[in-house]
Amino acid sequence: MLVLPVDVLTWLGITPAGPGQDLDQIEAHLVTATAMVKAYTRDGGFDTVTGEPADDIAAVIISCAARSYRNPSVDRTQTVGPFQTTPGTFGGWTLPELAVLHRYRVRAQ
Repeated sequence: MLVLPVDVLTWLGITPAGPGQDLDQIEAHLVTATAMVKAYTRDGGFDTVTGEPADDIAAVIISCAARSYRNPSVDRTQTVGPFQTTPGTFGGWTLPELAVLHRYRVRAQ
């Protein structure tokens, strides 16, 4: 499955044609997320000819890129006046992501 910036926006529940969405920035997050997944699985889960990830690997890439896109400065909390929010951060893989990645990870011998 080819992973596109529109996939990240859809995952976030954002209308892809909406204003203020920097597709180049999302693409940069996708490139980073893909590189991290490839490193973790040692290229497992990617088509050897096209380089496209398997669908479940693509889902991990999308969720990782979405977290880093929504909070690129990795803020733990954001406060404006009396309002406070705790945005998602990428501090490592989530347990569901690890379950997928471990299916493809090649362990060192």
